[in-house]
Amino acid sequence: MAELSEKLPFVNQGKRSRSMVLIKIAVSVFLIAVLIYKSDINRYIALMKNLSPTYLLVALLLTIFSIILSAYKWRLLVIAQGFSVPLNSLIKSYFVGLFFNNFLPTSIGGDVVRAYDLKKMISNGPAAAASVVAERVLASFTLGLIVLCGMALSIDSLASYKYIAVVFVMICFASLFAVVYAHKIGSLLQRFNMSIINKLKDTADSVSSSVKKRPVLVRVLVYSFLFQLMVVLINVFVIKALGLNVPIAFTLLFIPIIFAITMLPISMNGLGVREATYAYFFAQVGLSTEEAVTISICFFLIVTLVSLIGGVIFAARN
Repeated sequence: MAELSEKLPFVNQGKRSRSMVLIKIAVSVFLIAVLIYKSDINRYIALMKNLSPTYLLVALLLTIFSIILSAYKWRLLVIAQGFSVPLNSLIKSYFVGLFFNNFLPTSIGGDVVRAYDLKKMISNGPAAAASVVAERVLASFTLGLIVLCGMALSIDSLASYKYIAVVFVMICFASLFAVVYAHKIGSLLQRFNMSIINKLKDTADSVSSSVKKRPVLVRVLVYSFLFQLMVVLINVFVIKALGLNVPIAFTLLFIPIIFAITMLPISMNGLGVREATYAYFFAQVGLSTEEAVTISICFFLIVTLVSLIGGVIFAARN
């Protein structure tokens, strides 16, 4: 643990970083306090009492499978760079990264842990960082495809959200463009003779090497789409576990946007932000604040429970 804390920027905090963490904690606490103030606590208890364990078990198993699928597509990018790493090692690393998400300041803080893990396996920092960046960005791109599916299934009822959806999809497509043409960015960075710039240039070049083989890129995109679809399905089964009814088109539209917002580094692991966005978006289909927030809480608890596998793996290493 001591070695890891020395290497990870989120763990080894400076004074300014500690201030940012305190601000993020404050944001999370404030949003949760507002939601509690506007809610009926007894309603939360009633919803939790009526949960269907069968649907929750399906959601739990889907979560585990989605992590394994993510590790597999990550391995495709690592292999594309010319490195050989056992799938089992990357699965373990993914679970460990998910575990550290519980303690790091953003919902993608575990990516730093994964990059550090892979660096130890292949002894190449830029390549390790590039594979994690490419895997994350390609997954983000497919969020846009999920939103398009939601719009296609119910274009009329989603008319009031078309501008938000279009902007979101454009950002997702821009992320794919940035990955595919990362080598161009690397060439621009080469003009600056600075240590940090050179490292960024090396990482950009490594990103390009990860996706330059089009069959690999297509396969990773397909698996990324399946992963994002699983995230939506996990939420669908949580909704069913609560006995609620939400049209699938709205779920396909809202969940990707919610999770994109949650990735913004403005709260602790998305806490508060995630619940507030669930409450806002699902209110549009008639759910109460209590119902929407309970969906968010159940999803969070499922992911947290699965992340404990990473905690066991990390403890076994040390």
